[in-house]
Amino acid sequence: MSKIFISCDEANILCTRNQYSDLNPKEKFRYKLHNGHCVRCKNFSKKSRGFTRTLSKLGWVKLSTNQKASIKQKLKAAMNK
Repeated sequence: MSKIFISCDEANILCTRNQYSDLNPKEKFRYKLHNGHCVRCKNFSKKSRGFTRTLSKLGWVKLSTNQKASIKQKLKAAMNK
């Protein structure tokens, strides 16, 4: 039988995966059980959701193929120094 209760570190990992709907039912149960009694992990979940929401509102810049190639060349040149 696998363990039901998880550590805060494991709960934080599951929290992040949960935001991307990447949990199976057993992991989701363990995560919810832990979050039900751990105040620190509840706060982490709340802050993580807010951070994810803020990132999703940002307008990302898309680079062209030429811009990407230029950046790669500059990085290689900097690494060779």
